[in-house]
Amino acid sequence: MEISDFLDLERPNMCRLAILLAMTRTDEEEKAVIALLQEHHIQAAATTIFGYNITFEEKMIRSVVNLCLHTRLIERKRSHIHPVVHCVLEAAQSTRAAEDIGQNFKFKTAAVRQGEEFSLCFYGDLGMHPLSSHKSVGVGYQILGV
Repeated sequence: MEISDFLDLERPNMCRLAILLAMTRTDEEEKAVIALLQEHHIQAAATTIFGYNITFEEKMIRSVVNLCLHTRLIERKRSHIHPVVHCVLEAAQSTRAAEDIGQNFKFKTAAVRQGEEFSLCFYGDLGMHPLSSHKSVGVGYQILGV
């Protein structure tokens, strides 16, 4: 099977694409997936974020918004930034990084956009101690305004 068969890039699902991009294992794989998506007019970007849950909101939001602005996935306007912030909160909540118990996290962060559809995925390690961490994944989806 070819990866393009699995992705169905003729009728793309933004959440699925964000998850797959976040799960790339190397910089080369990440670049190859981003290039493949761009061939199909799907914007994509990825980075790594890390920290401790007490600071998750400020750090995660700032990192993701900056990633999206610097890679031109979104414009610097409320109707784009507001939905992206909601995606950050959705993804963080579904990874459980936002829970009250103190946990360290290191997530590969992937953002994808086609038209007004935007999705964000966090995939990586979450735990109270490096030797007790486990894999976690979270995804958010929003429609960007005009």
